Amino acid sequence: MSLVGISPNYAILLFFLGTAGLGTASFHPPAFSTVVNAGTSRKGQAMGFFIAGGNTGFFLGPIVAGIILTAYGLHGTLLLLPVGLIAALVLFRARVTTRTTTAIHDTNSTQPANKRLVALLATITACRSTTITVAETFLPVYFVARGEPLVIATALASLWLGIGILGQFAGGYLSDRIGRFPVITASLLMGTPLFLAFLTTSGLTSIVFLGLAGVVLYASWSVIVVMASEAAPQNVGTVSGLMLGLAVGIGGFAALGFGALADRIGLQSALLAISTFLLVGGLIAFAIPKFSTTP
Repeated sequence: MSLVGISPNYAILLFFLGTAGLGTASFHPPAFSTVVNAGTSRKGQAMGFFIAGGNTGFFLGPIVAGIILTAYGLHGTLLLLPVGLIAALVLFRARVTTRTTTAIHDTNSTQPANKRLVALLATITACRSTTITVAETFLPVYFVARGEPLVIATALASLWLGIGILGQFAGGYLSDRIGRFPVITASLLMGTPLFLAFLTTSGLTSIVFLGLAGVVLYASWSVIVVMASEAAPQNVGTVSGLMLGLAVGIGGFAALGFGALADRIGLQSALLAISTFLLVGGLIAFAIPKFSTTP
């Protein structure tokens, strides 16, 4: 990613981005697996902490990139190269030992995968990511359409991601104490009216509702990943990759189609329509107790 600023043409830029995407895809499934298999009884809290780190990067990324590009131009992206290399070195030196991983897999070897629960969580993930990815993508456009300056619009969108970090921590913490199902269900069913309230109000009230929606909606993601890994303890990496792939892939396709919908019915109406996926996901979540025991 640090080389994109010196790309001489569009084809090489696509190559850099595609290769970076493969790196991201390589990192996350084993990273999720490592967090789940870390041996702690507070898996939700651990996963919430891990994913909050990623959200912190999403929050700070546009800010840091803006500063670098303003000061040094496109070539300034090379300043990010040492960050990635140092992170790779730290991960290599801190890797989980084979003995620890083997012991964990031996403990879980008698637990078959609950495929029905994994499928249910995958469906909920698809519904959730449809709305959240669209919101992350189009919030700056929405604020500009409401008359906000571009700087304020992008700042408010970044702020929503920043507030979501609190939700990640809170969701993971609560899931270890009151259970995974209540957190997932409450996140989606409470987040739906809060997001709708943001869309149907204005001024400071609208911003407050957006912040509350961010905290509540982001609380469910780490819990979904942990619950899916618990449903398939022998295939944590595969299941984690599935959940992340659905979240990114379905969300990306949803954002692509949303633009066409917004052109037809208007941006606000399209956001109102897309928010119904949150409600659908919340209602589907009520089926979790039925499939929460391993068959």
